[in-house]
Amino acid sequence: MSTVERQIWIDAPKDKVWEAITDPDLIAQWMVPNLPGAVLKLDDTGKVQVFLGPMGADFMVIKPVEAHRQLTTYSLPDQLLTATYTLQELDNGTQVSVTMGGFEKLPAAARDDRAELSGEGWERALQNLKAHLGGQPLPFTTAFVAPLFGFWRESRQKLMVERSIWINAPRERVWKAVTDPKQIQAWMSPSTEWQLTALEVGGRFYVPNPETNAEMHVEVITMLDPTSQLVTKVMPEPPDAIIKNKAYTLTEENGGTRLTVSLAGYEPEPAESRWNRMEENTFGYGMMLQNAKAYLEGGELPFPWGF
Repeated sequence: MSTVERQIWIDAPKDKVWEAITDPDLIAQWMVPNLPGAVLKLDDTGKVQVFLGPMGADFMVIKPVEAHRQLTTYSLPDQLLTATYTLQELDNGTQVSVTMGGFEKLPAAARDDRAELSGEGWERALQNLKAHLGGQPLPFTTAFVAPLFGFWRESRQKLMVERSIWINAPRERVWKAVTDPKQIQAWMSPSTEWQLTALEVGGRFYVPNPETNAEMHVEVITMLDPTSQLVTKVMPEPPDAIIKNKAYTLTEENGGTRLTVSLAGYEPEPAESRWNRMEENTFGYGMMLQNAKAYLEGGELPFPWGF
């Protein structure tokens, strides 16, 4: 599946619909109602960030194609996937069509399951848009944005968050950054020390408790394919009891490296909290990858406080 298409008729003039899909304050009301207090900010380049307090996460880039008729948004950080809105006057209202594209740029195994979740997400989002413009209560107060942009996957066995970024560095260099505890600290958690018992299956990444030296935030290596993939079992921190599996996958691309991180194992989560946890991890991993890219390319960390 290379595209996702959804449409809806809205009893509102085209200019009003255009305002709702381009004004950050209005976008926040129908697209991210699950984040009460969130503030969306649009800069001069069209980049939108979502802020919860002082922390801002990259959200999307808005690029109008034809004013009051068509615009395209690009997912961040590397604008792989696009969502194109097309507005047409119809029956004294507006027909809104959304076409999600770019799935062909993803690994073949990831396309269909991510596209399916994206389609479900857009169905909810467009119904929220219609209700918002009609002054009605939103039908989906947990209409999460991560699946809209293709950041979730659901295969036959696993529900996962997956984010990726292109880094202008050779694969061997990126591999060291995600396996060397000192480098992990440098880009992921500058104020937190990481240690590794051994870079082998069964080895453990962990944060030593500064008072007791007990192992915290333990990740046990379950699969190791040097310079290509590292898979760990993320051990839960009480009161959490759910074990998840994290994977770093490195592939050569355009003279650099595409770094993909995924987290799987959400199925045991209670239904009422599962999507909240996935949404948090989606944005957190996106920010984390931006730090990794900046570190490896010699720039300043966009999120120096770490994760």
